[in-house]
Amino acid sequence: MEYELRVKPDKTEPKEVEIVRGTGTVSVPLVPLPRAFLEWQLRFRRANIRFFMTGEGNHDFAVHVGYMATLNPDGPAPINIAAKGIGLLPRHGIDDLAAEVESLVEEGLRVGEKETREKRLSFLLKLYEEIELDPYSFTTIEIYAKTTWRNIMRDPRCSVLFSSYRNTSFLINGVAEVLGPETPEYRFVTGIHDLFHLPRSGRRREYPAIYRIWATEAYNKTPGPRAGEKIA
Repeated sequence: MEYELRVKPDKTEPKEVEIVRGTGTVSVPLVPLPRAFLEWQLRFRRANIRFFMTGEGNHDFAVHVGYMATLNPDGPAPINIAAKGIGLLPRHGIDDLAAEVESLVEEGLRVGEKETREKRLSFLLKLYEEIELDPYSFTTIEIYAKTTWRNIMRDPRCSVLFSSYRNTSFLINGVAEVLGPETPEYRFVTGIHDLFHLPRSGRRREYPAIYRIWATEAYNKTPGPRAGEKIA
C-alpha cells in the first residue's frame, strides 16, 4: 500500500480521514450518510429478507449492489468501475456480533443449508430491525484482488453509485479503508456474506480484505428536477 489511512478523531464519531504519503498528508472531511439513503437501505433490506422468508412483499435488491469507481492511472481508461455487493456495519458490539454470525455459519455448514435457512434469515432480519447501524460508512468484500484492489492500494478515494429500477439513485463519494482478517469488521462482513451464501464446498473462503468506505459526499441521482443535487 502506498499510503497510510487515519480516521480522526476516532471511528465512532469520525470527522476526517488523513491520507498519509511520503510526499505529505491530505485531509478529507467526512460526512454522515444521508438519512434518505439509510432509510432506503433499511426499508428494502428488511423487505428483501421477508421476501426470502415468505416469497411475498415488495423487494428491491438494488440496495445490495453498488457500482464502485476507482482511479486507474495505468489502464487504457482513467477510471475502473466494478459491481460490488454492499453491506452495512453495526455501530456497536461488532466483536460479539461477529462471533454470533460465525457460530451460525458453522451451524449451517454442520447441520445443513435447508435446515438452518430460517434461523439464518431471522438473524439477518433482526440485524436490520434491531441493531444500530453505522451512519458514516458501508462496506464491501474484495473477492478477486484485481483492478479495484490494485487501484485502492494506490489511492483510497472512490465513488459508489446505487441505482434502482424503482426510480431511486444515490452517488456516495468516499475513502476506502482496507481491513484484513485480523479485524472484527472483516470477520463480521465475511461472516454475513457466508451466512446468506452458505459455502457449498463446506469450507469458508478467506478473502484478501474488505473495504470500509467512509462517506465524503453524497448526491441525489434519481432522474427528475433534483437529479445531481448534493445532499451531504
